[in-house]
Amino acid sequence: MLFTPEEVNNRIQQDYAKLLRILPADLRLELAAVISDTEEVKLRFGRPLKIKHGGQWHQYPELVIGQNHLTDLRSRIDHIRDDNRAGIDGTGHRISRIPSADGKGTDGFNIRVARFYVGVAELLRKCVEINPSMLIMGMAGKGKSTLLRDYIRIAAEKYDANLTVVDTSNEVAGDGRTPHPGIGEADRYFVPVKAEQHKVMLEAIANNSAHYVAIDELQTRLEAETVKDLSVKASFIATTHGDNITEIIKNTALEPLFYPTALFYWGLVVREIGVYDLYDLRQAVEDVSAGREPQPLETINARIEERGPEPELKPVPAVPTASLTAEEQDPFGVRDAQLSASDKN
Repeated sequence: MLFTPEEVNNRIQQDYAKLLRILPADLRLELAAVISDTEEVKLRFGRPLKIKHGGQWHQYPELVIGQNHLTDLRSRIDHIRDDNRAGIDGTGHRISRIPSADGKGTDGFNIRVARFYVGVAELLRKCVEINPSMLIMGMAGKGKSTLLRDYIRIAAEKYDANLTVVDTSNEVAGDGRTPHPGIGEADRYFVPVKAEQHKVMLEAIANNSAHYVAIDELQTRLEAETVKDLSVKASFIATTHGDNITEIIKNTALEPLFYPTALFYWGLVVREIGVYDLYDLRQAVEDVSAGREPQPLETINARIEERGPEPELKPVPAVPTASLTAEEQDPFGVRDAQLSASDKN
């Protein structure tokens, strides 16, 4: 599935607008000014707003998060799953709730801002042609989910709806009934309860005839064992947390993914945004078992701003700072004046 730069930019702007609309008015105005390069937002009761943009955390001491902020935002989130995560319909944005000490209240939220980038996985198209099965490894904030989504798009060009996304956090295929266009023609299954992700994987294969299953965030031994059990029926594309391939292979929770043989054809370590080390994963497992340090087949530089003029790897043109009408600034009729004096102090 191909997208023009205009289509991509329009979708990015729509996704930004959906995020801004659920925020309290004063937070909305602060974020709107920097949203085009914002990665994450932290709201913590009694502490100043923090926004990570331009690669650094910025504190807004004049805007202290009060209970009104938290209650207002919570009222606009449709559903928070058992893992304290929620999404926004049709987007890849992720909202994480920070529970209070008793587990009943809410002390804050984290908001991860997702963007619809096309082309970040183009240099991995050759991997899809050989065998799409890949384990993508990297630390939080390095772009694993964004890379996974674009890799799925490319794989779906060949495998169509035989590729199913089992979407744990809704960061890949988006929240809501209509999947995000970034996954192309791939199908999508929700994971309503994180603890039952392994059941959804089984259902995707048994009920949906999936030949390839894509999963974001393999973390537990149960999930790893499920992938191993199901690998006789389907192949997998997945991400997991970590940036050292040796440590990941030695991780006892993930052991079923690697022993007695690796279940993925490729291993990809995201060293930094746009820089990937590509491994033959089975060879890497053999090297670790023999006490050797695995060597990548190659290091791929897909950093958009540093590459040449290949059309598929050009950056999405810079998204202008979101400009909101009065109605968009406060679609729910919330005004700063409505915040209690205690919340403003």
